[in-house]
Amino acid sequence: MAINSKKPIYLQLVDRIKNEVATDILSANDQLPSVREMALQERINPNTVAKAYKELERQEVIKTLTGKGTFVTGNTQNVKNLNQNQLFSELSSSVDQLLKNGVTRKQIEQFVDDLFGGKNAKN
Repeated sequence: MAINSKKPIYLQLVDRIKNEVATDILSANDQLPSVREMALQERINPNTVAKAYKELERQEVIKTLTGKGTFVTGNTQNVKNLNQNQLFSELSSSVDQLLKNGVTRKQIEQFVDDLFGGKNAKN
C-alpha cells in the first residue's frame, strides 16, 4: 500500500477497500484476509488493520463472523453510491481550486472534453 502522509494509514486502508468494493474488485460475500494476514501483506501494524476493519464494519461495508472470518456485506450498491458521491465532492473541490487559480471554465471544459477523446467522442 502506498502510504500518503496526509491521511492516517487506517483511513487509507478503509478508502482502498471501499474503492475495491465500488469498482467490483471485491464483491458481496468475498472474504477479506484476517487482520494478521492483511497486516503482513500491507506491511502495517495489526492494530491499524483492526481499526480499519472496525471502521468498515461501522459503515456496514464488511461484517466479521466469529470463527469464520471477515466478509464484504451485501450492501455493495450503497458503497458504490457513497464512493461516487465522495469522488464528485473531490472533483468539485478540484474545479473550485482551478477556478481560484485563474483557470477558466472554458479551459476546464476543454480539459474534460480531451479526457473523453474530443468533442465528437461518445461515452
